[in-house]
Amino acid sequence: MLTIGRLWGQRSKLLRRRISLSHGGDPVAGMGLTGLWFFLTLVIAGSILLALAAIRLGDRIGRPTHGSGHNEVLASFLTTVSLVYGALLGFTVVVAWEQFSSAESNVNGEASTLVTMYRQTVGMPAAERAETRRLLHTYAAAAQDEWDPQSREKASNDARSSITGMYRILAAQAPIEAANPISGQFLSELSALSSQRDTRILDTRPRIPGLLWTGLIFGGVVLVALMGFTRVAEWKGHAVVSGAVTILLGLLMFLIFWLDRPFGEELGVTPAPFKHAVQAFNSID
Repeated sequence: MLTIGRLWGQRSKLLRRRISLSHGGDPVAGMGLTGLWFFLTLVIAGSILLALAAIRLGDRIGRPTHGSGHNEVLASFLTTVSLVYGALLGFTVVVAWEQFSSAESNVNGEASTLVTMYRQTVGMPAAERAETRRLLHTYAAAAQDEWDPQSREKASNDARSSITGMYRILAAQAPIEAANPISGQFLSELSALSSQRDTRILDTRPRIPGLLWTGLIFGGVVLVALMGFTRVAEWKGHAVVSGAVTILLGLLMFLIFWLDRPFGEELGVTPAPFKHAVQAFNSID
């Protein structure tokens, strides 16, 4: 078991750059409730302005064409674009939701693994038990601090050091202690913990590619423009319908954008499971 600490040390070096690119690099990550509402307000306002601009442009360019044939020709294009864009939008929402659910499930699993490891320390010698529990407390506190942009770098270092320290404790065990089933189970849980941490770090990076975002934005603009060129006798009714559809598209894209960045201090995937893990630690003590 002497090589366990070395192997983990090499693995930590390979992941250090990925850790530095965690949710701290995204200005949306950690957005509070006030910031979220402000951003949502901008999306709604922008959608309304886009709808009104499309109607205005349609009136100026297509004013000579007021016959019913104009709408009939445009309807086929509008239907085709709507179907294709709806399929693309629905697919993206599903992908973003799966990403969010996976990140939430992984964080819950990571916190649960911490509690299991803390319970397993009951079978360790007194000195090892005290040191291992201290490292588990440090890891749980560091995991919570990783949501805070101000302390994220130090917290990441503390979390890595805690995992490395627990590997070293196992590597330094005497042969009789290493043969204890508790040590084998603890090693298995420790490996699961490090894997779950790696997954959490990777989940902080957006999964929706820029090319897909380009298609969503371009398709939305085309769809709104086609609605703007549709001729309706009542201008107010046209504005209400176009505005409602544009707001719906804006809200769906906002939802995708938010789900693709699941971690937040107040909303989304929060550090609450780690807080519950610390409470479980105290109850075990």
